[in-house]
Amino acid sequence: MKIILRPHLKIRLEQRRIPQESPELIVKDPEKRFFDTETGREIAIKKLEYNEKIRSMVVVYDIIEGEIQIITIHPVSEQEIQNKLNRGRWIKR
Repeated sequence: MKIILRPHLKIRLEQRRIPQESPELIVKDPEKRFFDTETGREIAIKKLEYNEKIRSMVVVYDIIEGEIQIITIHPVSEQEIQNKLNRGRWIKR
């Protein structure tokens, strides 16, 4: 599947000083996958080095006409993940 980096993602990569290849690495080989019931978007999570620590990084993306369109990327805590699961916002894929 073709992967598209949306303009918002490119801004976030620069602002957060995240390597350009990270979003694609996460989408291609996630440790966890969820569906966001509020936004209707796909969520992929993988632990990567970020700010000299190993952190869980979230990639939010859509699948449109056979293309993966990555919207944003950000670090997330295990507690935040658990909270979204407990509230039913995210469901496991």
